Amino acid sequence: MKRTLQFAALLVFLLVPLQSIASASVPYKTETLSADGQTIETQTAYMPVGTLMPDAGITNPEDIFSDTKGNLYVADSGTKTIIVADKNGNRIREIGKGILKSPTGVYVDDKEQIYVADYEEEKVFRFASDGKVEAEFGKPDSPLFGKKSSFKPQKVAVDRRGNIYVISEGSTNGMIQLSNEGSFLGYYGVNSTEASFSSFVQKLLTSESKKARMFMKTPPAPDNIALDDQGLVYSVTEGTTNEVIKKLNVAGKNMLFEDISEEKSLQDIAVDADGNMFVVSSTGEIYEYDSFGNLLFIFGGKDDGTNRLGLFKQPTGITIDPDGRLYVTDKERGLIQVFESTTFSNQVHKGIALFKEGRYVQSQKYWESVLEMNSSFGLAHSAMGSAYYKQQDYERALEEYKFANDVYGYSDSFWEVRHAWMQENLETVLFIVMILIVLFYIVKVVDKRKGILDKPRSSLRAVKKQKLIGELLFLFQFFRHPIDSFYYLKRKNYASVMSATILYIVLIAEYIYSRFYTGFIYNTVGTEATLLGELLLLVVPLALFIIVNYLVSTINDGEGRFKDIYIGTIYSLAPFLVFSLPFTLLSNVLTYNEAFVYVFSIRIIYAWCLVILFIMIKEIHNYTFSDTLRNIFVTLFGMVIMLLVVFIVFVLIDQVYDFVYSIIKEAVLRV
Repeated sequence: MKRTLQFAALLVFLLVPLQSIASASVPYKTETLSADGQTIETQTAYMPVGTLMPDAGITNPEDIFSDTKGNLYVADSGTKTIIVADKNGNRIREIGKGILKSPTGVYVDDKEQIYVADYEEEKVFRFASDGKVEAEFGKPDSPLFGKKSSFKPQKVAVDRRGNIYVISEGSTNGMIQLSNEGSFLGYYGVNSTEASFSSFVQKLLTSESKKARMFMKTPPAPDNIALDDQGLVYSVTEGTTNEVIKKLNVAGKNMLFEDISEEKSLQDIAVDADGNMFVVSSTGEIYEYDSFGNLLFIFGGKDDGTNRLGLFKQPTGITIDPDGRLYVTDKERGLIQVFESTTFSNQVHKGIALFKEGRYVQSQKYWESVLEMNSSFGLAHSAMGSAYYKQQDYERALEEYKFANDVYGYSDSFWEVRHAWMQENLETVLFIVMILIVLFYIVKVVDKRKGILDKPRSSLRAVKKQKLIGELLFLFQFFRHPIDSFYYLKRKNYASVMSATILYIVLIAEYIYSRFYTGFIYNTVGTEATLLGELLLLVVPLALFIIVNYLVSTINDGEGRFKDIYIGTIYSLAPFLVFSLPFTLLSNVLTYNEAFVYVFSIRIIYAWCLVILFIMIKEIHNYTFSDTLRNIFVTLFGMVIMLLVVFIVFVLIDQVYDFVYSIIKEAVLRV
């Protein structure tokens, strides 16, 4: 009997957690950014807890807004009213009945005045809290607004000064800004046209008349608006990837990254008391960003027909109340879904709030809690680095910044570490350098009198006289006399295939070393990079260049043999072969403030290599300057064509393989 009771208790202990986990399951994944900038799955940040006002008669909710008391205002184009409810979803009143025709946007200011954008009436209405109409704002009659400009209000917001911001359909000049009396103040927050490589090429190839028409290309109009407690204006724009989310200062300049998101279907934006931004897309995903534009969470999704909580068919509006609950309207289903934050997201928000105020040490306990739940949460590692930096624990700050891929924080911490090392060791280093200098001059003087270095010098000369060693050392002649060196290379055979092959091996080794061992601050290799992939990035272009240049030059009366091009190409890369390793080592002791030294040096090396390569093609093939340019362009074009041919052949072989394999498999099954 005792064992039976123990077994039953064990079952209860095991099943209860399973039931709680099952009840906490959601029909969508929650994602965040890892330390290397990749999207990864994380713990649930927001739980769908139900629907709001299911019996309120809402049919087509277009927009939703929560005031400072938590009351909710829903713009319903189906009932042609603004439905007001308390934070528990209890319906309080209905506003605008018989007045509004197509309310698509609603906003409530600190005085509880209700502003409604009516698309069909082409007006913005201002209602008192009891529902009485106080004012109507139609199309501005100012000549600055433009006679041909339409006024089709879709969304509306009001700042502390009473200025009204209107999102109008097709308003490519930005948001329409009106005074509290309705006079036109100007346009605000105009979007910029998106520049692309295709438009750049088109501009180069088109005539002047077509260029003039290209300049008339209008930027996209903003689609929705929100204001935070500080009065900053936020907007979202659909159908573009450039500045889709904007946080505008007083001058109307964007304070966020231009490439903050690649989502083209954003519908609405809301901002909480800490400045965190919540954006909903037409595909049902909800994106949360902190006040600096760092992505925190992605959750939600498209309804697959199961009508589960947390999924949407046609989301149109989003808002957040003072208690941190999210409300999202679904126009097609005619309902409002409610989300509440979890313990995990609460810890993130508390950490962000303290981090934003510069209280890095106080925020550390929250970030430690976050990392216990998700050790790959990138923002948490960056914040931990700042906490350690504030406590002058620079070594641990380096580790956290490196894990978070935070170059700027890493640079600041590394400067402190380097400074401490120099204070401790600089005296010793200078003493050793002085001793070496003194020894150098002593040996030089003694050698001049007694010739103590004659034997080593003769041995060195003997080594240099060896053919292969001499060919390898011939590399240094290309720094001073590249034109003469190519003459000797081609006519006098000062280099061989063997020496060139050895240098190619050295090039590969130095390239791989530089790619993986460049200092963290300057290293552009991603965490997913592989040795084989990096090797192909070097070997494939080199092999293509040598082969295609030989073929092109043969057709265009080039005098260079395949051997000459093979040898000449590697000797053209002499600056990289000589200086790549030293500058790779140097990158490990420089901070971001000294980036000019490293970046400028690397650019000089690459430019130097290109100049010598140009001279190589000219001298090896005995071309004129214009013939050399033509040869280079045709070679590059030929490389692209060869890559396409190889790709097409590969696809065809893959299809033939699949076809043959399917036939054999079918035959085996039949037999």
